[in-house]
Amino acid sequence: MLDIPFPLETVPADQADTALKELIADRDGVMPVLLGDRDVFSTEWAEYVDVFENPKEILAEARALDSEMWFANRIARKHPRRVELGAPRWIAGVVSIPKRVMGRLGSGDAESEAHDAQKPTLVSVLKTQLAELERAGESTEDELSEMREVIAEIEADGTEGLFPDPIDYVKPRRGTELAAGLVNAAEPWEAAAWLQHGAYAVCAPKAALVAHCRWLWTTYGARIITASTDHIGFQMDRLILNRDEATDVMRRFEILGATAINGDLIDTDGDSLIHADRLWVGWD
Repeated sequence: MLDIPFPLETVPADQADTALKELIADRDGVMPVLLGDRDVFSTEWAEYVDVFENPKEILAEARALDSEMWFANRIARKHPRRVELGAPRWIAGVVSIPKRVMGRLGSGDAESEAHDAQKPTLVSVLKTQLAELERAGESTEDELSEMREVIAEIEADGTEGLFPDPIDYVKPRRGTELAAGLVNAAEPWEAAAWLQHGAYAVCAPKAALVAHCRWLWTTYGARIITASTDHIGFQMDRLILNRDEATDVMRRFEILGATAINGDLIDTDGDSLIHADRLWVGWD
């Protein structure tokens, strides 16, 4: 079993936001990242990290990488022609996205509303898939109940504000405390070199992921605030302002193997990223 390469500090789950801000303010040269329940994180680290790569070497490779060229070349090969944006495929993958990850359908502008009018409503899609799951009999009652709650909430209040909050995502359902990893780093983006227990560490070349986190930090002041085995969460100092910016962020994360950001599947245009204070980036 590999030792966790940074100290953990326990913080109260119901005050996680405040505790994170205090850790950022009080600890020079330390980048706190909320990791969820301490025991669960420790178990996941033991299960998923067979070899811990040297963060200093990853950082050196990330600094030397021309990330603009690296992403441009791969995006051009994956998307050789400009595709029409704005028609998310809500059915594919929606069951794998828990309640806190469900996103809103559009950004509220005229262009988004025009696109939204041409696609099935999220409620109708979810009801159809719920019925299929009930017939198949392969889902647990808890999973079905959660999906029914999502449908009821959307029917009652709409989809505004339902896309995921990274800090809520790592709060334990039953416990009252969660662990913060205290990563020794000069800048927030460097923490990515230490986070090697998730699907992102398998799907993405580590130096490219770290270089991308550097780009997010310099472009948007995006600070890594959470990490689990299937996501990384970012706090945005400067917001993504329009669809072009959102799509650019989506395409870069797509190249890194991510499957969803906030309320949008990775091959869509990323409306739920626009003006979002935080980004929840998920990997399957």
